[in-house]
Amino acid sequence: MDPSWTGSDNRGSRQSSRWRPQRYDTCKDLSRDASDLLDPTRHSARDGSMSNVIPDSSVRTFAGLPRPLYPVTGFTTFDTIAQYCAQALITYYVYFAVSDGGLELPPAQSIAIVSAWVAMSLLGTIFTSWLVDRVIGAGIGLRAGALISAAGYLTLAFAPGPVGLGVGLILLTLSPALTLVSEGTLTSGVMNGTASRRESGFTIFYLGSALGAFVGFTASGFIQEAWGFQAGFLVAAAVILLGFFFYLPFRRAVEANSPPPPAEERPRGLALALPIAAAVMATVALSVMVAHGINPSTVIAVGTGVYVVAILTRYFTSSAFTARDRKGIVRYLPFFVATVAFNLIFQQIYTTIAIFSDVRTDRFLFGVELPPATVVGLAPLCVVVAAPILAAVWAKLGDRQPTLSVKFIFTFACCGLAMGLLAASSAQPMTPMLVLAIVVLVFGVADVVVSPSGMSLATELAPAGNESRMLSLHYVGISLGISLAGVGGDLFDADDPSVYFAAFSGLGFVVAAGMLIARLTLGRKVAP
Repeated sequence: MDPSWTGSDNRGSRQSSRWRPQRYDTCKDLSRDASDLLDPTRHSARDGSMSNVIPDSSVRTFAGLPRPLYPVTGFTTFDTIAQYCAQALITYYVYFAVSDGGLELPPAQSIAIVSAWVAMSLLGTIFTSWLVDRVIGAGIGLRAGALISAAGYLTLAFAPGPVGLGVGLILLTLSPALTLVSEGTLTSGVMNGTASRRESGFTIFYLGSALGAFVGFTASGFIQEAWGFQAGFLVAAAVILLGFFFYLPFRRAVEANSPPPPAEERPRGLALALPIAAAVMATVALSVMVAHGINPSTVIAVGTGVYVVAILTRYFTSSAFTARDRKGIVRYLPFFVATVAFNLIFQQIYTTIAIFSDVRTDRFLFGVELPPATVVGLAPLCVVVAAPILAAVWAKLGDRQPTLSVKFIFTFACCGLAMGLLAASSAQPMTPMLVLAIVVLVFGVADVVVSPSGMSLATELAPAGNESRMLSLHYVGISLGISLAGVGGDLFDADDPSVYFAAFSGLGFVVAAGMLIARLTLGRKVAP
């Protein structure tokens, strides 16, 4: 699920009061900007400053929501169509035979590359949030991200082979990190003037993203089978450019509440150069490691793990946090671990299950063989269908709805059952498409339950003034789970995946049991 809007919401609504005009001629200033890079949501007056907010009564609306919301949502839909179309294609492009237009690398490398790419895109928001908030603004970030995306897709289309893949993925790591942050920031700015309908506006934005993911996944398989991988990448480039040109006529209205930082408040000299240099050096270092045969997901997982330990150590050792603050962190930790585990399991849809759909699934429907990506596309479709239904159910139940820990227990138990079904079915020569569809549908609904709840809890239990930092930690947990999925891909055997899937079934039940034990023994001291 697309997490960007929640982070931007917090940046705009909670942190704007801490923004002050700054100079950049001391070591202290440089140190402060370094901390901003680690906490990308620390300052953001542009998207939340009340001086830029138009009162409810003067906002021009359509269907009760500000008109500028729809161009942002439209661009986001185009963006996710292109992104998920490319993601589905790359999974198969890496390991398909050369005669079929692929690179004919081992499936484990396909799993590692896709997982590392997605994880790095999320981690990249640490840098791009600072870049958007402090240097270029959300409007330029959105437009630059769209053009960089187009360049990445075109590179994949016109430079086939490992070199083209590497260059294309570097571009496609930066671009979604830019657009994720910018889309959320612009949406937050648009909705700041209509506080009473803010949640409804973000729901529209969120559903546009999920709809784009469904269309992208579903279309990618048909395009690849009809015209090949390069044609698919060209279509992705065309789609993002369509979104870019669709957005341009509305950009002034959209960006009015999210202007770029004034020139006198932008970092200069080393304060500007060092974060950019650090991002470039990290990209180069990761590329060199991959060129020497090191699993990129392993590198990202280790680095992310170190970052998590450092952040948690600060919370528990710094005198800036009270005993009550630490109690909130402790209560959140089981859900942080569950978030990592869930994304480790959920990422299987886009890697191992996507490969399994190609090589071991009977995909014939009424005599027609469907592309392997078609079934995978059911996951984002579940978000489109299930999200408003669950939101209505929780609202109807109110205080009578299940607690968050109960929701997590039930969700992980269902994931364990689904992976168990897939493990049992994969012991047969071919698995019915219905089994795969059930697994993907269960995962899609589980995502609707786990992801929004985890983001909400991270901010609810955050120490005062640290809501955005806790949300950033939550996103890092998502990235850690995805990168661990890439590490585990080395153990996947497409010819006999039953043991592999059974292990993930066991993981689902272990997490469910752990959450149940925490709930029964510690109650609300740990698990709300």
